Amino acid sequence: MKDNKPDSLSEVLSIELQRETYYRACIAEFQQLGYQDQYLEQLTDELVPVLGVSADIKTS
Repeated sequence: MKDNKPDSLSEVLSIELQRETYYRACIAEFQQLGYQDQYLEQLTDELVPVLGVSADIKTS
């Protein structure tokens, strides 16, 4: 059975770069298709603390 661990640091960095590029492409397509606004509309005040955003945001 082959071990799927990367052999070197450069291989790890390459894999991470490929993963980041893929995620950015997915996010761009998500935004282009208009799902971002739909998703944001579905967020409720109950979800805000779970997402790590304080509901007590004060604007200056």
